[in-house]
Amino acid sequence: MASKSNIVQLGFKPPQEDRLGIELMSIDELKRRAPPEHFLRLQRADFFRLIGVLSGHTDIMVDFTTHCARQGSWLLIRPGQVMRYDFSKPWTGWMAALRPESVFTGPRGASTDELGLVRRLEDMACHSTLNTTQHAAVCSAFDLMFADSQLTAGVEVRNELMRLQMASSLLHLSVWQSMDAAPQSPSSPTLTHFKRFRQALELEFCRQHQVQHYANSLELSEKSLTRASLAGSGMPAKAYIAQRLGLEAKRLLAHTVLPVQAIADQLGFDEATNFVKFFRKEVGITPLAFRKQNNAPQP
Repeated sequence: MASKSNIVQLGFKPPQEDRLGIELMSIDELKRRAPPEHFLRLQRADFFRLIGVLSGHTDIMVDFTTHCARQGSWLLIRPGQVMRYDFSKPWTGWMAALRPESVFTGPRGASTDELGLVRRLEDMACHSTLNTTQHAAVCSAFDLMFADSQLTAGVEVRNELMRLQMASSLLHLSVWQSMDAAPQSPSSPTLTHFKRFRQALELEFCRQHQVQHYANSLELSEKSLTRASLAGSGMPAKAYIAQRLGLEAKRLLAHTVLPVQAIADQLGFDEATNFVKFFRKEVGITPLAFRKQNNAPQP
């Protein structure tokens, strides 16, 4: 069933004349590209967005969490996440739109992810608050990327210059976030299992809810999968599956007009009553109460 949604679906479409893998613009330029009402709506993109605040402050909502962003704040919004800009107060900043392959492959398509940048990108928290020195370093990288995008050099050269600067910025953000955390080896088999589990879950969570299914598909025991999930997310595999399922349920309830029965079907529940029981256990209220609480459009 098609869902009538109040979410704007965005696709990565850099200017045809440039074909750059990273699109970079100031927040002022972003606002000039669309009418004000466009930014009042929820958005869901098929690319990453990295947003930095240079001055002022803003409250950006990402998947039901409002991030109070000030100077020195950088937000990473992943593909599929639902977000809404806030221009109720004046602020300036940067916005970069990118696909991961634009950053982690070289000009001939060869992988350049020896440092595990893809894994770091997946593991990064949405909101980074940088100190003055760190913030200045990322701002300098963005200034240089913007200058490189305007060069008269060929597209391949400009892409490579921007790729290196963006990879460096993302790596710095990841390192700064993890400085106070216990170090973990990127080659740890347990964390590798968790990464495979997370990727499989993202593909199948609407159809498969059982730990045993993912353990079998990854050729692991349920104990090994739970151990990997605890190491990678801090929660057992069963809870991690339920969390992902609950997030999608909240997105559909808050941002579409699908009836509860249709949402239950879409998320792989045999009966709407089973979905209601699941949702009440995960969120603490019924689906209809959640929809009303979030001022969602009614079916």
